[in-house]
Amino acid sequence: MKVTHPDRIVFPDDVITKGDVVDYYRLVAGRLLPFIAGRALTVHRFPKGIGEQGFMQKNAPDHYPRDLIHRHQVEKAEGGTTLYPVVDSAEAILYFANLGVITFHVPPVRVEDEAHPDWVIWDLDPPPGEIDLVRQAAAQMRSFLEGLGIPTLLMTSGSNGYHLRARLDGSLPVDRVERLARGTAVLAAATYEEHLTVAFRKAERGSRVFVDWMRNNPVATSVAPWSVRPRPGAPVAAPLGWDELTEVEPTGVTLTTIGDRLESDPWAGATALNLSAAADAVDQDLEKAGIELEPFDRFRSG
Repeated sequence: MKVTHPDRIVFPDDVITKGDVVDYYRLVAGRLLPFIAGRALTVHRFPKGIGEQGFMQKNAPDHYPRDLIHRHQVEKAEGGTTLYPVVDSAEAILYFANLGVITFHVPPVRVEDEAHPDWVIWDLDPPPGEIDLVRQAAAQMRSFLEGLGIPTLLMTSGSNGYHLRARLDGSLPVDRVERLARGTAVLAAATYEEHLTVAFRKAERGSRVFVDWMRNNPVATSVAPWSVRPRPGAPVAAPLGWDELTEVEPTGVTLTTIGDRLESDPWAGATALNLSAAADAVDQDLEKAGIELEPFDRFRSG
């Protein structure tokens, strides 16, 4: 594939070019593809670099090559439809990188079965600059979830915090996975009430870390592992081993420092989990605590 304008500066503070971004995605395509293939993609594009306003794109326009970029139609809650792009090849990743895509965002479901997520995700969002606090929160969430029989994987967000993820075997329907994610976040916040919160409004969080459980709906997205983020330094959402929590900051892996990280995979061997028993245990713990999960709409709660 011919890269257009490879010398265009995309990250001005770091003198990283469009060609550098394409080269990065060529390098990690084999790692990235399993996390985005077969999913309805939302891409964050910066055709003129991150020094200017970018935009999120969901709809696949007609000019996307149909042999490379597939389509998946999803009905909107407010009416109408979105025609999402879907990829299944490294070549498609490079096509997007050449369009100025910096970040790939994906839902927790594949288009072939949108009723059964194959990932559950907790996004830890600290007050700005509170790295020690979010490290503590990650360790607390890991311990809490392991107590329910949920082993988790750790990832830098490339932004302020960390993500905790668990691979699922697809046996739980989406409503059960959402309830599991929310229930564990609520119970963990009650257990570590000085450090964790599920308060959606930032003004209500104080110095606590927000446990965002809302990435687990079929129409919600989270940053795909190995994606670059549009921030100075070109940080990457990178899989980590838990032994790296105290060593690697949320923006500590970058496009230019990826290096030896590709020689091994800290998530290798992670099995797909059946969390039916954990979901039942969460329901029982919520009932014991007298906690009822009321309907929540994030777009009407800000």
